[in-house]
Amino acid sequence: MKKIKPVIVVFGCTGTVGREVMQQLKHHDCIVRGVLRNPERPYPVPIISSSNITYVSASLNSIKQLKEACSGADALFLLTATSPDQIEHEINIINAARQSGVKRIVKLSAPVIQPSAVVKVSQWHNTIDNYLIKNTDEFCCLRPHSFMQNWERNTFTIQYFGKIYGALGNAKRNYIDCRDVATVAINYLLTTEEVKQYSVILAGPQAITNIEMAEKLSYVTGRKIEYADITQDELFSQLTKKAKLPEWLASHIVELDDLAIKVPEPESDTVTNLILRKPRIMDEYLQESRHLFKRKPLWKILF
Repeated sequence: MKKIKPVIVVFGCTGTVGREVMQQLKHHDCIVRGVLRNPERPYPVPIISSSNITYVSASLNSIKQLKEACSGADALFLLTATSPDQIEHEINIINAARQSGVKRIVKLSAPVIQPSAVVKVSQWHNTIDNYLIKNTDEFCCLRPHSFMQNWERNTFTIQYFGKIYGALGNAKRNYIDCRDVATVAINYLLTTEEVKQYSVILAGPQAITNIEMAEKLSYVTGRKIEYADITQDELFSQLTKKAKLPEWLASHIVELDDLAIKVPEPESDTVTNLILRKPRIMDEYLQESRHLFKRKPLWKILF
């Protein structure tokens, strides 16, 4: 008897982690359906004649469109852009998936926060997580610490000014490569065993200070990169006035620095047994991505 390939729906397929989930699922015996919010959005993983990759588009505000996106699916990877609408959007997806008969949802969540710290975005995730476990047959909440790829948000100040700005002091932050997170997600999406995991903590192999990051970036870029430790108020002001970030996002970045100061992050990994190999280290990521952080020519600054 021929085996029927499972259908995996991927929300957030154009993002850092979602794109990697799509890329890795391409090599598995399944059908992958990426969901785009904009029908005109370029496909993150190209479709080729022999590919198992497909795409649909759907509004996260339309249960009807979301149900169609989930039609016939066996499992779903849940990830939407971090925003004040995240609770509404992800609960809409959970409801649509349930109504479409999807049995398993693997959600990219956030670490559970101790009472000594406040991280509003983590509170959003907590609300969604609690709804998920009550409204899905099988579930898994992945809780990574900081992504190595998040450093790409700092490329402007590193390229043009040789500076890293933060309010982290000497505290360390644990980093994990999004490719390793995607591998964990895929293992849970495709396993034939029952999945009921409220909290899967994903810690990378190292906890690193911003001072150490400046040293690493200096080496791979061949120029001096410095860490400028500023107050939380100064960081918030820079993010809102110079970087033009919305206040909720600037607050989130400040809260993450405060969290790492108040609650020490893991200094060793928790994913080796989940991916059956050692996770990538920061030096690997920086070597592969060094071109993103190198100084741009003067004419690119002026024009």
